Amino acid sequence: MDDVTTARITFNTDTLPERDRFAAYCEHMMRRIARLDIMRRDASPFAAAVDIQQAGSVGICHIATSTSDYVRTPVLMRDGDDSLCIVLCRSGGAYQTQRDNDQGLAPGEAIVCDSGRLGSIHVTANSRFWCIKVPRPRIATMLPRHERFAGIKLDRDPVARRLLFAYLAGTLNLDLPADGQAVALYDHHILDLLALSIGAEGEARRMAEEGGVRAVRRAAILREIDNRLHDPALSAAGTAIRLGITPRYIHVLLEESGHSFSEHVLERRLAKIAEVLRDPRQRRRRIGDVALAHGFSDLSHFNRAFRRRYGATPSQMRRQGAAKAE
Repeated sequence: MDDVTTARITFNTDTLPERDRFAAYCEHMMRRIARLDIMRRDASPFAAAVDIQQAGSVGICHIATSTSDYVRTPVLMRDGDDSLCIVLCRSGGAYQTQRDNDQGLAPGEAIVCDSGRLGSIHVTANSRFWCIKVPRPRIATMLPRHERFAGIKLDRDPVARRLLFAYLAGTLNLDLPADGQAVALYDHHILDLLALSIGAEGEARRMAEEGGVRAVRRAAILREIDNRLHDPALSAAGTAIRLGITPRYIHVLLEESGHSFSEHVLERRLAKIAEVLRDPRQRRRRIGDVALAHGFSDLSHFNRAFRRRYGATPSQMRRQGAAKAE
């Protein structure tokens, strides 16, 4: 990715006639934006789809591609870009060539490519990748002992690498704004996870762990809560088992946000129910059924909690929603 704007950029060869797909992708996406050349590996039909966003200083790209070779050539290197591009393989397979060294890239693995050096990624099967483009100083300051980045595998902290994959997947469909505190945090969390995966040590590692890993694990807990709001048995213990962490760690992470596990669950259930009650299209659903469908097994407790939260009964909120619709 070159100096793209903060606007989201998408490209899909399926929208083009087959005869034009490879040429358009090569010229408009790879050479102009990614600053890479691309060569086909065989005569099979070519297909690719790209989704690019900028999040602060970090560029995020999701790419699905047929077999092909992506090359950083001497001509394209004249742009002076020496940023680092981290390639994470979601499916398929590839190998990287940089510094006269070939390294395989299998699903779940990630490797660093140095835009300041000649190199290539050879995609050997229909594949999907994340690509994270980071200005070199942002990584270099966190990893001062690393003089060479090209070809480094993200294998020093497998948990951090898995969290990085999950974090990117969880934000794939977000339209990130140009700036703001949320984007700054997103930027920092990605960099923290990258630093841990590559091998941050000492103070740099401590700071990264306190930032990115905790934030991403907290996000995973909240996502698990949202996915299981319908389950009356939703608990910190069960959530801990599914996420592979301890219940104590869940309580510590959520208490840092100012709310306990049960408070988060109650707040999200009430918010979802309020959303249904305000929707005139769902006015025929019985309020008790809505509450049961969102994990409440005690309707008296639901009514008390709802009135305490919204200052109105569920029936009153439904009538207010109907009046606004009219």
